[in-house]
Amino acid sequence: MFSHLDTYTRPEPQNSALVTIDLQNDFCLPGAPAEGEGALKAAEQAALAVNLYRELGLPIFHVIRLYSLEQGAETVDVCRREAVEAGTPLLAPDSDGAQPVKSLLPEGVRLAPARLFSGEPQIISNNECILYKPRWGCFHETRLHDLLQQRSITTLAVTGTWFSNCVRTTIYEATARDYRVVALRDAIAGIYPRGEEDIRKIKCGVCSCDEWAEILTQN
Repeated sequence: MFSHLDTYTRPEPQNSALVTIDLQNDFCLPGAPAEGEGALKAAEQAALAVNLYRELGLPIFHVIRLYSLEQGAETVDVCRREAVEAGTPLLAPDSDGAQPVKSLLPEGVRLAPARLFSGEPQIISNNECILYKPRWGCFHETRLHDLLQQRSITTLAVTGTWFSNCVRTTIYEATARDYRVVALRDAIAGIYPRGEEDIRKIKCGVCSCDEWAEILTQN
């Protein structure tokens, strides 16, 4: 599974953090404004990984998007800015559509937009938080790298939607910062064989959630 990896890229499961990317209702639920094919299924698989990381006491970072014209048009990706300005209801702060898929968060937890827009993490527990990202990648103008370094994290298990946009951008950002990366394929919407091949070429691991769970619980 990871035979193509080496001393510098082989994952270190017990020094890993789980990252969920944009697994929000507006991207995942059937009929949502920006529903991605397979995104709800990916979110359900990611929720299994979230539960395992909670059980093991390992860090979890839910990284999300919010679009708010009140905060400034720059909060909206340029490819969607015109539609949002025209009234498309997408990722509006405090809306149900902006919330992460229900199975990902503890019951009763909702986004705190003011805190998230400030750049600070919304703390769920000692090992779990939510971060706002202003663009595709989870490292761009966020505190993710600092928070990972504070915990001596070397390895990221990546889940989310959509592979070609936010997930792949985050993978490249992570490798550019020397993180070891494992893409959990069944928890990533839009992943495809050529995409898997591309990230393997930069020595990222690719496996299923079950395979990663087996590795985590064996270490």
